[in-house]
Amino acid sequence: MHNILNKIEQSGKNQYWIFFSILVILTLFTMWCNGPSSSYSGFDFFFHFRRLDVLIDALRHGSYPVYIDYVNAEGYGYFIKGFYPDLILIPFAFIGVFSSTYFAYDAMVFTMTILCGVLMYHTVRVIFKSRYAAAVSSLLYTFAVYRLYDFYQRGALSEGLSFTFLPIVFLGLYYIVKGDYRKWYVLAIGYSLLIYTHTIASVLMFVTLLILLLVYCKSLIREPKRIAYLMLAGVVTLVITSYYIFPTLEQLSSNSFYLDARTPGGGAGYGKVDFDILLWGFVSGIAYPNILWTGVGIILTSIIFLRFFIKGHKTDRLRAADIGVVIGILFIIATSRIFPWGRFPFNILSFIQYPWRLYEFVSFFFAIAGGYYLSLLLTKSRQRMAAFAVIVVATLITTYIHSENFKTLFPKNIEGNVTTSEQPAFGNRYHTIGGEYFPARLPNIEYIRDRGEVAETGNEDTEVTNLKRDYNVTSLHISVNRTDTVILPLLYYYGYAVTLNGEKVYFEESDKGLIAVPVNRSGEVKAWYAGTTMQKVTFYISMIAILVLIVFIVWKRRE
Repeated sequence: MHNILNKIEQSGKNQYWIFFSILVILTLFTMWCNGPSSSYSGFDFFFHFRRLDVLIDALRHGSYPVYIDYVNAEGYGYFIKGFYPDLILIPFAFIGVFSSTYFAYDAMVFTMTILCGVLMYHTVRVIFKSRYAAAVSSLLYTFAVYRLYDFYQRGALSEGLSFTFLPIVFLGLYYIVKGDYRKWYVLAIGYSLLIYTHTIASVLMFVTLLILLLVYCKSLIREPKRIAYLMLAGVVTLVITSYYIFPTLEQLSSNSFYLDARTPGGGAGYGKVDFDILLWGFVSGIAYPNILWTGVGIILTSIIFLRFFIKGHKTDRLRAADIGVVIGILFIIATSRIFPWGRFPFNILSFIQYPWRLYEFVSFFFAIAGGYYLSLLLTKSRQRMAAFAVIVVATLITTYIHSENFKTLFPKNIEGNVTTSEQPAFGNRYHTIGGEYFPARLPNIEYIRDRGEVAETGNEDTEVTNLKRDYNVTSLHISVNRTDTVILPLLYYYGYAVTLNGEKVYFEESDKGLIAVPVNRSGEVKAWYAGTTMQKVTFYISMIAILVLIVFIVWKRRE
């Protein structure tokens, strides 16, 4: 045993492969505890399932990029891609083309979990120069109960996936502030991936970034070049993500939606928790109140207390770990009811909906600090191996308890569980959750259900026949004796195109949020989502920027 431990200690490659093997085992165990995607009952699961399914269907039809879920809302179409980019989903959508949406979803969860652990390991190893701290921090972060809560209990796929790219952003920030600022592109890559994954997480990352820049402002002041490279990373990020950012702003400026007219998520502070629930979050993983909740988790909470046993170490790395813990504690306080989210300037972040999204960053900071604290306290191989084994076993136990708690409180297929049906229907609100992206003029989803698949006209002598849908095209034949307006069974979104007898015609939004087409002659009306000039131009801008950045990185590495 002594010889084996010596070989492991002396070989970084052996250490890494042991860590990687355990990472894979824990990932498979987590997926086994929570079941395959076909048995998920997380609240947002089918919303994101629809995103992947729509993308797979678009690839099968050869019509990428796709912006509208044409099947949803009784065929009226639901605009989703403009607000939830699908770039990260594309590789797994290709898998789904040759298998199934459920298999593709499982492949995505597995792959992104492994990638999350690997990227966290690399980030901590580079910043804190310790393979042991990297391995411990990676497992603590990847299997933090809040991340599991996102993936399984909430079914919040985008936020769950954002965990994967958070470490790259912090690594890039480290290079610019403290390390080799010539690697500024790491920050651009990480932040671009984060934006393409989850907008709210990228906004909260920006807030966290500002806090860290204030803490380490002396490094930037001493070397102004670092500020220049920081700005360069920001500009490159903006160009790479222009395919998502500018079309989204275009949609928001072209119309009003439920998300800004009715605040279906409740606004910032809506998810603030009482003090007693906040305390339950510290022990989630072993104990829960009789509600669905999570927080920091018992493992991360416990390992942070190791700081009180560290004496005589005064290094920049220890200070960095401590700063992360302080920020994490402040973020925990921000999730409680004592924090003034309704007042300026905090009310600017009203669109984040739930302050407890900050637990993603708390998990990151606490995981790094816990791994580094443990590496300072334990210096002998046997001690480190024993502690690592305890963490692995504790992770297995808390993961199992966490999954069983949810299954007990929310068993699958119970009456009233609106997430049990795969197909979007009125009973499950068409899997739109709060319907944030319905046009604001739409009275309610009952209107869609009651109206049905019909085209309305204003004149009694106007006749509409042969209404049909062919994937992304809605068509009908209209016979008019005098000028009229036909209201199509389609929700109005900027980017639609309508033709009458093959010629493009003017149309507008009706008072109920549908597409209204003035017609002055008989013929065939066709409507489909053609996209906007902004969407098409920014797509090529982003793709070219990505290729240029890849060439630049390859050239710099060869140099």
